[in-house]
Amino acid sequence: MSAVAGTPPHKGDFIAAVLAGGKGERLGLNKALLEIGGRTVLDRILECLEEIFPTILLVVQDDNSATFYESHPNLKVVADLLPGKGPLGGIYTALEHSPAPYVFVMACDMPYPNRELVLCLLSEAPGREAVVPRRGEYIEPLFAVYSRDTREKIRTRLEGNRLKIHDFLDELDVRYLEEDEISGCDPDFSSFFNINTPEDLRNAPHV
Repeated sequence: MSAVAGTPPHKGDFIAAVLAGGKGERLGLNKALLEIGGRTVLDRILECLEEIFPTILLVVQDDNSATFYESHPNLKVVADLLPGKGPLGGIYTALEHSPAPYVFVMACDMPYPNRELVLCLLSEAPGREAVVPRRGEYIEPLFAVYSRDTREKIRTRLEGNRLKIHDFLDELDVRYLEEDEISGCDPDFSSFFNINTPEDLRNAPHV
């Protein structure tokens, strides 16, 4: 059963995690700290997530990265437990640190998360191992909800250096949120706009 639009889920069941472990090599700096219209990408993300979640983890590469985020006191910064394992390692770290049974995970380069879409994903999570948006043949595993019960499956893959999230999802009971369901919450699909290149940054709406 889907949540009523605009109604937050039971706060004890969910936390959020923002994955900020990527190097941003094509941009030359940390993508979470990029500015759009005078505000950082991370500030834009937090504006949405803080309305929904009691706890937000920021997953970084190592403890030295935490100094970049001291101006965000509402965040709990955690370092990758198994460094160098890519986004799947970041998801694992978030799940290990989570006090809640489910974690909404998103990448740090997605400046326009849609609140209603996040709530819709959360409403579909109970009883599933993951809830993932899917647009045609494309899935969005870094704007998705994961159960803590998947931790051991992830660790097994990490230890074997099998790091592809798409392959990992094939092992899970996944509820895919289809394109028509997504558009009912986020008609412009703005949640999935991400910044990988200088051109992406130039084209980012200053909303």
